[in-house]
Amino acid sequence: MELFPLALALAGLTGAEASATTPPAADPPPRALACLSKWYPVEPVKVDGAWHFKLGGATYPWDDGKAKSFEEKLASPDLEDTFSIPYTPGPITPVTRENEDPGRIRFDPLFLATYGASEAKVDVVGIDFLGQRLKVHREAAPAFKRVAKRLSDALAKDPGLRPYLTRMAGTFNWRKIANTNRQSAHSYGVSIDLNTARSHYWEWAKPKSPVRWANRIPQVIVDAFEAEGFIWGGRWYHYDTMHFEYRPELLDPACR
Repeated sequence: MELFPLALALAGLTGAEASATTPPAADPPPRALACLSKWYPVEPVKVDGAWHFKLGGATYPWDDGKAKSFEEKLASPDLEDTFSIPYTPGPITPVTRENEDPGRIRFDPLFLATYGASEAKVDVVGIDFLGQRLKVHREAAPAFKRVAKRLSDALAKDPGLRPYLTRMAGTFNWRKIANTNRQSAHSYGVSIDLNTARSHYWEWAKPKSPVRWANRIPQVIVDAFEAEGFIWGGRWYHYDTMHFEYRPELLDPACR
């Protein structure tokens, strides 16, 4: 690179002429789309001048160009919509901003192509998670095991964490999200629910409206999961504090 200006000077080119001969910079894909290929089988492509991506034999627009409400994004998102609410790890704080639900917006074709398009096609394996046998997706199993190691170390320092980490409420379960027609992340073997007796869920609250955020899950447990690429339902206005879900793209600084 250092020789390029000298070569132009030797060729007798002026600054303006040099600029004219410099090839234009390539038009890179959006940062989040480019980063997704680290975690999912997506290939950014240009179609009629707009960014799309190839996934599972199909091509989808990165941005469908539609203005949507939060509920519309939940029901029919494009992939860009899944990044529209940034996920912020760190100290636990109450979530009071309406519909501040980072990660609840999921583009189902991404998960179907990555983890399996039917219950029979999800490649689940059994793992030991703090003494409990759980079924998770083979690709996510190493992350679950790393979380288990972090939590085991935390338990050695503070046995008082044990009640939160016994009687896990489940991992792999091909089903819809309660009271919706949307596929649950549990369907893909990438989620875990902790002990329901120590958790809060907005659907269980009486009354449900207005939503009043609540939580008992300790910081150290949240930190262990987030360090390994899991988002936490306690970061949601529509809180689900038992729920942790492997979504490394939302915690990867390169994707934000």
